Amino acid sequence: MGYETFIGKRYLFSPRQDRSISVITWISIGGVALGVIALIVSTSVMNGFRTNLQNAVTGSLPHITVFAWNDGMKDFSNLKERLEANPEVEGVAPYIYKQVLLTGKKQPKGALLRGIDPDQEPRVTNISSFLREEIYGISTPTEKNQTLISKKLLKRLSHLEARDKKLKDGIILGAKLARSLEISVGDSVKLVSSEQRMTPIGDIPRIKKLKVIGIFESGISGYDEVLAFIDYRLLQKIYRMDENITGLGVKISNPENAPEIANDLSEFSNDYIVGNWADENKSIFQVMKLEKIGLFLILTLIIVVAAFNIVSSLIMLVLEKSREIAILKALGANDYGIRKIFFFQGLVIGSLGTVGGVLFGLAICWVLINFEIVDIPPGVYPGGNRIPVLIDWFDVALTTLASFLICMLVTLYPSTKASRLNPVDPLRYE
Repeated sequence: MGYETFIGKRYLFSPRQDRSISVITWISIGGVALGVIALIVSTSVMNGFRTNLQNAVTGSLPHITVFAWNDGMKDFSNLKERLEANPEVEGVAPYIYKQVLLTGKKQPKGALLRGIDPDQEPRVTNISSFLREEIYGISTPTEKNQTLISKKLLKRLSHLEARDKKLKDGIILGAKLARSLEISVGDSVKLVSSEQRMTPIGDIPRIKKLKVIGIFESGISGYDEVLAFIDYRLLQKIYRMDENITGLGVKISNPENAPEIANDLSEFSNDYIVGNWADENKSIFQVMKLEKIGLFLILTLIIVVAAFNIVSSLIMLVLEKSREIAILKALGANDYGIRKIFFFQGLVIGSLGTVGGVLFGLAICWVLINFEIVDIPPGVYPGGNRIPVLIDWFDVALTTLASFLICMLVTLYPSTKASRLNPVDPLRYE
């Protein structure tokens, strides 16, 4: 152990004449720790929210869509096989989009009707995670119950199943859409399409009466208040589309790579348009990214403020130990050795605050993950009734590194000031 480290430890941990310096030191350690805790917890919550929002989006929409304008995709089996041949593709399913008017117990309301294949849709989206048998239940179902509910509802949604059992065709409504229509599971709604049929009194829109068999609850208001789901084969009959569909939904292994893979898939056919969930929701996730950066910068100021406390603590220590510094210089200590003594103290203070903050921050995240500290009403927040927390180890490492760098930089001035102290002045009157 060098004399610099030995003296630095004595200055840091031994009793001092001025107790206020010791208090400021502990305040500095606590300030650095609080800043690190705030950064780790806030970024983990934002990561959790982003992940839940992404899961909710992909629960309603495929990662990639290959579609044609005016619902003009015909004989899609060949294209489907070519898409499934891509190693990144995990599933492909047909879909139809139509804007319709739904009439319930209250005033009519416009909706975006998505025709799906109940058997193939779970391979493309996470719709099975968001199907409910009631609106805004007291608690979200368990994973096992959710699996049983989704299988039951998707099977009942099948047009072929309803026709074989002579049941009324079913429809699944978004949670907020059902509330605005004052409709619950088991009630009937009228679907008013833009397709018209000739009657003795003139052209009138085609109307289909459907039974509400389930609720779709993603937690995203923009989806829950407009989306409704039926079997795409029934939608083909209502709109007289023959075998045409709007497009094919594609699920890939890594949703983050959707833009790149969409560009690769666009080479399959120039007749169709290829979109992806990232571009369609680009503004939402871009805003969240900017908010995360802004939050990181703002909360870093807490560490900066604590670091200024380190500066004041070291400067006061330099003034208190000026005679000792002069004696060390008189005995042959050079400027580098004196600078190293006080740099060591600042480094220890910053390290204690940073390490303590990381440990406490991770502990708080663990508590939020495993216990219902804040109970969020179901249906208000995507992903359930708990605060979403996702620990990103890159963010933890970045926070730790930033804290260390700030604490190291602020020790340069007081350590340099101590090294430049003239030994003659403190010893003149001794």
